[in-house]
Amino acid sequence: MVSPENHTLLRFGIITDIHFSTEDEPAAAAQTAADLRTALDGWKRNSVDFLLQLGDLIKGNDKCKEEEFRQVSSLFNSFPGTIRHVLGNHCLALPRQELMTVFGLQSPFYAFTMKGFRFIVLDGMDVSVLRQPETAEDCRTLAVFHAHPELHDYCGAVGVQQQLWLQRELEEAQLAGESVIVVCHFPLLPETTDQKHGLLWNHAEIAALIASFSNVEVCLSGHYHYGSYARYRGIHFVVLPAFVNREEHPNFTCGMVELLQRRMVIRNQRHEILYDLPFH
Repeated sequence: MVSPENHTLLRFGIITDIHFSTEDEPAAAAQTAADLRTALDGWKRNSVDFLLQLGDLIKGNDKCKEEEFRQVSSLFNSFPGTIRHVLGNHCLALPRQELMTVFGLQSPFYAFTMKGFRFIVLDGMDVSVLRQPETAEDCRTLAVFHAHPELHDYCGAVGVQQQLWLQRELEEAQLAGESVIVVCHFPLLPETTDQKHGLLWNHAEIAALIASFSNVEVCLSGHYHYGSYARYRGIHFVVLPAFVNREEHPNFTCGMVELLQRRMVIRNQRHEILYDLPFH
């Protein structure tokens, strides 16, 4: 008999940094499309509860971005289940509102609950060179970037209004007795990325906020193409490898996440365990 602690409550597919491109050789684009279809068929066969796409769906080439988005969206539309999208920096080669409309989002940051888990999805490009800051504090955050260009103009920050929303979501989850999974395209810890890729501009502030709640168990990110892991104040910070670099790290191209009562198990495309993460 399977004990309650070993019973899978939720199962979802996960993929990040596809960087779908049509500017390369047609054979390369066709192979990417074929590999994506294989992944989508696998998630369908395994009857996942939903699919989590962690951002950078397209490469965002100026001449090809609309066609890139059209083709990759068509592939994802073949999936019969729910898809939860995260906005990545490359995605924003297209207008934010256009992306949100196609993805069915009312807001680029949002939360949803399933079977005792609350997923909190952050918008890491809330404050960035691509947007006019909404508050004086956000203006100061953007000014810090301009003073420190090594932070990269393809990264961004969580704005003050989103931070207030995040605080409320964490408080509500705690009151409801829910375990929390935070999702952000960008890594939140310096040790889980490198200088070239960068991370969320105000990563220290956001990591400290989520770590102040004992029911936050895992933070899932992409962006750093080679993947990484660290633990901070009891929370697992997992950065998953990029689909676009799948030939360089064949141990994980995309995968499936199983949520049990007291742990998260992340499997690769061959159903091998990549991480087995106990909760608090």
